[in-house]
Amino acid sequence: MKLQTDICQAVANSIGQYIKTASSHLLVAVSGGVDSMVLLAVLNQLVAYNLKLTAVHLDHMYRADAAIDDARLVAEYCKTLGITCHIYRRPIEKMANAVGNGFEEMARTVRYRLFKALQLSIKADYIVTAHHLDDLAESVLLHLLRGTGIDGLVGMRSYDGILLRPLLAIKKDQIVAFAEAYMVPYNSDLSNDDTAFLRNKIRHQLIPQLTQDYNQSLVEQLAQLSDIVQHESDYLAVDSKLFFDEVVDCNKAIILNRTLFRAAHIARRRRLIRYLYQVFVGSLKDLSYQHIDLLDSWLVAGKVNSQQRLLGLDFFIDRDGVHIKAETLQPVQNMVRELQVGINRFPEFALSITLSAVPLNKLTPKTICLNLPEQFSGSPLLLRNRQAGDFIRLRGLKGKKKTIKKFFNEQAVPISRRNNLPLLACCNEVLWVKGLRPSIYQNCKTETAQGAYYLYIELIE
Repeated sequence: MKLQTDICQAVANSIGQYIKTASSHLLVAVSGGVDSMVLLAVLNQLVAYNLKLTAVHLDHMYRADAAIDDARLVAEYCKTLGITCHIYRRPIEKMANAVGNGFEEMARTVRYRLFKALQLSIKADYIVTAHHLDDLAESVLLHLLRGTGIDGLVGMRSYDGILLRPLLAIKKDQIVAFAEAYMVPYNSDLSNDDTAFLRNKIRHQLIPQLTQDYNQSLVEQLAQLSDIVQHESDYLAVDSKLFFDEVVDCNKAIILNRTLFRAAHIARRRRLIRYLYQVFVGSLKDLSYQHIDLLDSWLVAGKVNSQQRLLGLDFFIDRDGVHIKAETLQPVQNMVRELQVGINRFPEFALSITLSAVPLNKLTPKTICLNLPEQFSGSPLLLRNRQAGDFIRLRGLKGKKKTIKKFFNEQAVPISRRNNLPLLACCNEVLWVKGLRPSIYQNCKTETAQGAYYLYIELIE
């Protein structure tokens, strides 16, 4: 009874920490092995959360008849529990060979693409997998052996976007004991014993040897390391964003303040380089320690008028700083369109903006309305790019000014879009940005405030 209570409570604590709404829909990945079958059984018992469960099973077409048995077992157990089950088959080995990838890498890629597609299709709130404490320890060692920075030592997280791993605090032997004690059916996957796969070799050879010869609590110690690194990595990620905002100017061109960069600690500089690739390239794939070290050294000691090209980013040092260009960044298209009284059409931005000196009637429910006070009567209203000194005053913040750069950061506007995003502005005050949080002038009630102008924005479909 205590075993059941411990595991159920651990799962409840984990999902309760991240699931904030009642009646959440969980898509549970179920292989037919003991981990995922126990997870499904435990989630089915958490009646207090009123969860809706859907199971998904992927046959990798690697183990012939054994894989068919797994699919049958999952389908039958889901039927017993009254849970909808989706079963798919994919020739993982053939797919891996076709593109030159390893079996494990391709299997993981296909699984998560499939899970994500199904999650969107059935409108599930989360994808749930059965990774446990031993898996976490294996991941830390695997990343360490392959070469990693601090982020790789996290191993895996209990919550990662829409992905939940509620068994991550539970050891494998506890899961097996639960299945035996409460008659949860499961199959043993013999491919998990194949030490041709590096993860299996770590599981069956390296961890047992290290545990026996060096540290009886190795798995728990690796899990503690993962927890420590996870929090420190999260802190450093926030610091990297702050450092980026401090030293990178993205107003007209992308320029790195080299003086501030040189003065920073090498840890901040290296993290910033990683952050630059995340923002401008969208991936850290292929960015190695050697790349980061080389680029950091050059940014610190490189000569004026020298340049570097590295994995999709171009760097050029001049006396103003370091200019950065990326293939994914669109060239800036300078736009300045002055609004005239009446209807102003901007088909290139899918906008129609009506400027009127009096309130209009018969508006559609989708019309966006702005009421501008007298202070704007002497200056032109422009649809344009952002400019240095731009600010916005957001509704609900008591008229407090916020720089447009900070506003874009908070609204998670990609760097690649910012220079070409049309703003409705007067002088340096931004009045409206398509699809983003409204300013203090939007949706004002005209019967309670007389305006110098009334703006009516229609989005052209």
